Amino acid sequence: MSAGAYTPLQRALHWIVAALVIVLIPAGLLIEGYDPEVAARVNGALGAGAFDLIYDLHKSAGLTVLGLMILRAAARAARPPAPHDPPLRAWERAASRIVHLLLYALLIAAPVVGWIGVSLYPAPAPVWFLFDARLPLTPDRALSETLLGQVHGPMGVMIGLLAAAHVLAALKHAFIDRDGVMRRMLGGG
Repeated sequence: MSAGAYTPLQRALHWIVAALVIVLIPAGLLIEGYDPEVAARVNGALGAGAFDLIYDLHKSAGLTVLGLMILRAAARAARPPAPHDPPLRAWERAASRIVHLLLYALLIAAPVVGWIGVSLYPAPAPVWFLFDARLPLTPDRALSETLLGQVHGPMGVMIGLLAAAHVLAALKHAFIDRDGVMRRMLGGG
């Protein structure tokens, strides 16, 4: 492994979280508001219970992202990334820091808000059908709907926008600047 590359653990956590986010965002948009008409269309197209399955998988994947992001934050604290070689421009360093900070914060906060919202409803919080991680909270559907619809949902949209900016920046570095930035997460220096 080159000195500038992330550790294998950091790379694995990055790509697993990225794959989960690619699935979570469209699933979240689909299940938003638990609309009975949407549920009926999904069940009609994919079979009885498909909508609920998608909802449960969204919750499982979200709780998984929460755990993985806690590991990512610990791994990054234990071994911060090496400086870029060649160095990035000041505005690129600032933009990178801001986007990474916001992504880390949102990828931790959004699952927490979703978990609280689901638990307040109250609805199950299944973790890959192994156990129910519902928090022991007093039911409050109004607060649940506010948290899920007006906080958790917009956080998901913001994650999608930031992830798109992150991908575009990585592609710029790979194909325009050709400066090795993207290779750090792919395993090269």
